[in-house]
Amino acid sequence: MSNKSVPFSVRLPAEDADFIASLEFPGAVTPSDKIRQIISDARLRNQTGQDFNEVLKAMQEDLRPSVDNLRNLEREADVESELMHYFAEWLCETLAEFISGPENTTGLVKYEARMAQRAVKLTEYILRLAITEDAPCFNPELMTNTTKRIIELAHLIDVRNQEEKVRV
Repeated sequence: MSNKSVPFSVRLPAEDADFIASLEFPGAVTPSDKIRQIISDARLRNQTGQDFNEVLKAMQEDLRPSVDNLRNLEREADVESELMHYFAEWLCETLAEFISGPENTTGLVKYEARMAQRAVKLTEYILRLAITEDAPCFNPELMTNTTKRIIELAHLIDVRNQEEKVRV
């Protein structure tokens, strides 16, 4: 594909033009710069096998308005949820891992293992939050109540594994 620029004209409603003008991308100042960045981001999302760090940056940018809104609401209510901030970080990394997955079958086993590790990491974090009675969440009792099911499932798995050991 040629690196030659092609003029492209489009008519937008005023609210869309205002929205594009309000977007903030590093190094993108003009509406043309911002539209090129939007296209670049869309291309990144439609290609598999992308660089993890590049996809991670895009995911963080996508979530930034929501995280900023969360922080503003926390400041306003004078509360904070460590769980929500960890979850936002975990979500970006997990999506980046999923999107930057393998281009072919040779990487499927490692890809699956990385995704499983992401799930385990979130579960471990949630269990750590449940260690104390007052978890750093909006509702301090949330983790104690939420992790009861995880503990029950873990116990059932442990019992099954012990039974299988006895049979062998």
